[in-house]
Parts: sequence; C-alpha cells; structure tokens
Amino acid sequence: MISIRRFLLVAIASVVIGTTVIVTLATYFRAYHEVDELFDAQLVQNARLIALLSSDKNYQLDPTVMHKSGPGHAYERYIAVQRWSNDGQLLLASESVPEKPLAAFEPGLSRTRIDDAQWHVFTQQLPNTEWLMVAEAGRARADLVRGSALAVVAPFLIAIPVLLLLVAAAIRRGLQPLSVLLASVRERDHHNLQPLDTAARNVRELAPLEMAINSLMMQLQDALSREQRFTADAAHELRTLLTVLKLHADNARTLKDPEEVRLSLLQLQAGVDRATRMVAQLLALARIDPQSHDALLQTTSVLPVVRQVLADLMPLAGKRAQSVLLDEAADTANVALRSEALDILLRNLVENALRYSPSGSEVQVTVSRHAQSVDITVQDEGEGISAELSERVQERFFRGHHDSQGAGLGLSIVSRILQLAGGSLSFSPKAEGQSAHVVVTLPLA
Repeated sequence: MISIRRFLLVAIASVVIGTTVIVTLATYFRAYHEVDELFDAQLVQNARLIALLSSDKNYQLDPTVMHKSGPGHAYERYIAVQRWSNDGQLLLASESVPEKPLAAFEPGLSRTRIDDAQWHVFTQQLPNTEWLMVAEAGRARADLVRGSALAVVAPFLIAIPVLLLLVAAAIRRGLQPLSVLLASVRERDHHNLQPLDTAARNVRELAPLEMAINSLMMQLQDALSREQRFTADAAHELRTLLTVLKLHADNARTLKDPEEVRLSLLQLQAGVDRATRMVAQLLALARIDPQSHDALLQTTSVLPVVRQVLADLMPLAGKRAQSVLLDEAADTANVALRSEALDILLRNLVENALRYSPSGSEVQVTVSRHAQSVDITVQDEGEGISAELSERVQERFFRGHHDSQGAGLGLSIVSRILQLAGGSLSFSPKAEGQSAHVVVTLPLA
C-alpha cells in the first residue's frame, strides 16, 4: 500500500540529496578547472619574476638563497625551482626537489610525473641559454580544490538532516486534515449517512474531496430512502393483491352455484393478470433504477420500436374491439435512448391508453420530428389525465383511476426513463373538440 507521507518524504529527500551530489560534483570539477587555470597563470608569473630577479649581467644566483634560512610553510615542499645549464647540469634547486629535470627542456607549461607525484611545470630559457623550471605539485592543487569544495558543500551536508526533519514535520502538519478526514470516515457508523464536517473543508485540495464524500452519502441516503419506500409500497400492494387472490380462490372453492363459481374464477384470473403485470413492472423498475444517464444513451430508430410495441399489444386491443393506428406519414427519426428502454416506455403508454379507453375506440400513435427533438404522441378516446393529477400519476403506486386493473407503476417507469434520458412528458385531458393524449419528447440522436 502506498503512503503519501512516505512518498513525499522519500521524493523530497531524493531530490535534496541528488541535487547536493550534483552541486558537489559540479563545484568540485569547476573549482578544479578554475584553480588549475589560476595556478598555471601564477606559475608563469612566478617563473618570469624569478628569472627577472635572478638575473645580473652574468646571470648568476647564489644557490644558498633557495634553501631554508628561517621558518617557512608546510606547503613550501610543493613548490619547486630548478635551474639547468644548457648542457644539462643542475645549477640550482629548491629544497626537497628531485635532482632530475622536472620537465623537458622546452619552453612552456607541461605536466610530468616524477616518483608517483604529478607536477605542473613552467619552463623558460634564460638569455644566457640556461633553463629555469618553476613547478608546483599536483597534490597541492587537489588539496586546495577539495578544501574549497568541502567548504561549499559542508553547509549543505549539515543542513540536509535538519531540512529533512523540517520537511517531515511540514508534511505531517500538511496532511493532518487528511488524517482527520480519514479518521472521521473510518469511525463513522454504517447507519450514519449524515454529511461530514471536518477541518478538511478549510483546505483547498481536500474541500472538494469532503464535498464529494458528502454528496455520495446524500445520494446513498436518497437511494436507501427510495428503496425502503419502494419495498414498503411494493410489499403493501402485493400483500393486498395476494389477499384478494386468496379470497377469490376460497370463494371458488366454497361456492355451490356454478355461475357464482365462474364469476369468482374470472375475478381470480383478472387478479392473476394484474399480479403478472405488477411483477413485470417491478422487474422493469429494478432494471431501470440502477441505470445511469450514459447507460441509456444509444441511438435507436423510433418507428421500428413503435411498430413492434403496437403489434405486441394487438391481442389486448382485440379483446375490447379497439383499433391501434400509427401515423405512417411520420419521418424516420432516431432518438438517444436504448431500444429496450424505448420499448418499455411506449408499451406502458399505449397499454394505458387501451385500458382506459372505451370499447370499440381508437388509439393513435404519431411520431413527429423537430430540429432537436422527437415527439411521440399517444392519442385515445378516454378521459385523459388532468393538470392537477399530472404530477401525482408519475409517483409509484399512485392510481388515478381507482380500479383493480392498474398497479400504479406504469407512468412511474415512464417518468424514470425520461429523467435519465433527458426527455419530458406532458398530458392533455379530453376536451371539446380534442381527444385526450400524452406527448413524450426525447432528444434527437
């Protein structure tokens, strides 16, 4: 499991230490180069100065001058001076200098290695053809560069542990609201879906997280409330329906008159049909409720679905000598709704129109296409739904017509599908010169 605190601490420590190493190496090599250049220049200047000071008209110098005559410096052994005759005889040398030439008898700067020691040498020929060699040990330069680099890097090396401790404390302090939010969620009882109220709401990065958690808990609370209400309502409706079925079955079993038995069996059959329809609608609700907006967004051609729904409901219309018509003049239109959901929506509307229209009447379905939407109109000869009931009939288990046929779920299913698909539903009751109709508006695909 990844720890944000550990990740931040390791990442910052890696960056600080890596940066320090890079700075140290860059400082060392850069300092070495600059010191090398500086000391080479000083070496040339010292050689020319010695050549100038050591010259007289005979170009002679007292050899004892180059030997210690008093307190000196520890680094003095890293500086060497030699004077050679033109025929290769050592005329003068500083103390602790090898007796062999420090470099070839060629004027200019050079680097040589004598007895495992590196020397930076400047060779100059004097006017009397003698050779002057002024040298500096490479170890002196390396010690100086290391000392300079250490002086630059030492504060970083001392500061790194302190810096990491301060960073760890800052990370711990910065993540404290997250820890508080985590503890608040972890300690929350699973029955408690009330919004969180922690210090995270004062942190710009965590406030959206707390708001998202609160929004999720509100949605869960609403979903649980809907499911509890749905379960209670469904249990009540099914219990009432089963009680009626049991009553009709008992009547059919105990009645002696054949005609009364036949009527009781007809009522029992109607009750079974209603129970079948209610179970089918409950299953449709169970499939639709968990659906999301994106899950329903599929392109579907309207007319094939309408024709299939009308063909399936023809037996129901035939029992009541009703006719079902489709406006064939409608243009082909595609809507942004899955065919299964469109089928459920149309089936409920057309079935309601058939059930609540008088026998021998006509139900007409019209599909009309607009610039951004498609209207599906179901027109019948029933009373329709008034404006006062248009909202309530979309609630679950509400029946506008108080009879034993409806379960009060059809329009609730239609309303739920339209809510997810971004559509709308409008009712027009029967009026003078106008049949009752319902209009479904769906977005054009």
